[in-house]
Amino acid sequence: MDLTLPYHPRPQFVDFHQRSTRFGAMVCHRRAGKTVSCIGELVTRGMYTKKKRAEYAYVGPFRAQAKKIAWAYLKDFTEGLRKGPPRESDLSVTLHTGATITLYGADNPDALRGLFFDGIVLDEYGDMRPSIWGEVVLPTLLDRKGWSVFIGTPKGKNHFYQMVQRAKTEDNWYQLTLKASDSNLLDEDSLSLAKAEMTDAQYQQEMECSFEAAVLGAYYSDIIAEMEKACGYTDSTAFWFWQLTEDGPTLIDYEEYDGQPLEFYFKMLKDKGYEYADMWLPHDAKATSLQTGRSTVEQFLDAGFPCRVVPKLAVQHGIDAARLILPQCKINKATCYSGIEALRAYKRSFNEKTQQFANKPLHDWASNGSDSFRYFSLVTETTKTAVQVADDNKPLLETITYTLDDLYQAKDDDNWRRSVIRI
Repeated sequence: MDLTLPYHPRPQFVDFHQRSTRFGAMVCHRRAGKTVSCIGELVTRGMYTKKKRAEYAYVGPFRAQAKKIAWAYLKDFTEGLRKGPPRESDLSVTLHTGATITLYGADNPDALRGLFFDGIVLDEYGDMRPSIWGEVVLPTLLDRKGWSVFIGTPKGKNHFYQMVQRAKTEDNWYQLTLKASDSNLLDEDSLSLAKAEMTDAQYQQEMECSFEAAVLGAYYSDIIAEMEKACGYTDSTAFWFWQLTEDGPTLIDYEEYDGQPLEFYFKMLKDKGYEYADMWLPHDAKATSLQTGRSTVEQFLDAGFPCRVVPKLAVQHGIDAARLILPQCKINKATCYSGIEALRAYKRSFNEKTQQFANKPLHDWASNGSDSFRYFSLVTETTKTAVQVADDNKPLLETITYTLDDLYQAKDDDNWRRSVIRI
């Protein structure tokens, strides 16, 4: 059968397609065509593979985003090469060679568990949870010695930056950086327009592939950067472990997991071997679970942990407290790496229509670790800040009731940030 691949690579990506390494990382300016090249790579590999039942994947930060960005390209590039029509419900195509290419979202990592892949592309890896590589994706590549490519645009020195640094120094890695000033993919008029409409930080980040540019809307990234400079260096649960010293709080450990039962966390906490003075739980831990008929607090107490509940305060109050206390903290970078990256990436949500940042955080992979740190900031003891813990003399498990008038009053009191009241 005479088959013709509809994909024709841009000259800037020919070297990428001809690489012989197992891993790769590409940092490319906006509109360079990195997603197109990677979909073309997946199709090309699928057409030339000699493996039986070969499986390839493209992963975006969200499944809906992956569909919007890559699905049309995948269908176009496999026209005449497919074995049957594209499967819209699965976002997958099967080629005449028997190879299958599927689109996934990092927002549902469980969809990847237990699978195998001969090649996988992680697009905008910096917008994904850092643990998705080691905990979810890497195991899918091991037995068939699959390859992987990380692509994206810089958003500070996050986990994507770490992959790029590895690609620059380690064997069996390929690295490509395409800056708008060097690639010749955009004409001078387009670049001049971009410079005129973007801030310098935006232009350096989006068009010149700078990891040094400030992340727009980030709450703590500037403080984290200063701390590193000074030191020389969907149901999720996040834990920060800390000790109080004369010099301030020392954060010694961090753990975060998805979709685990409470028994899993009880074992993890006990296996740490730490002696816990207090274990602070979110205010909604008092709520009774429909599944068990008991609250999270009750179950922690029955497991032998000394529990207290964080006072219910506005999110912005917690963010302000975190800004105050963060410069006073010492953080173990080795054991708290994922938590630090969550703080670095925590940012305000942005309204594309109004072109304004909202007074509420963006809910993404960074939220859980940052929320946990926010709770820590509200309750930790320090003589250097004005942070005060609310009166904690009330019974730990007292019944909380709300009237409609209470809800309206709470809404009015906190209307300046239009928060959502959680019950």
